[in-house]
Amino acid sequence: MGMLLSRRRRGACKALMWQDGNYRCGVLVEPGPYLPWLPAGVARRLTARWIGAAKGCDADIDVS
Repeated sequence: MGMLLSRRRRGACKALMWQDGNYRCGVLVEPGPYLPWLPAGVARRLTARWIGAAKGCDADIDVS
């Protein structure tokens, strides 16, 4: 979803935002600028499902 909204294959998603000491998905926080054709509640639910919000991290980073 980030690649589609940002129209880029590398780097941070344009919707990534810093809020209260954590990174947040801007589409979940404020979907209007990113998905203006959908009602906010619908956009949040679909976005949470598409990005797997609260399902765990899928990053390929090895921090050991």
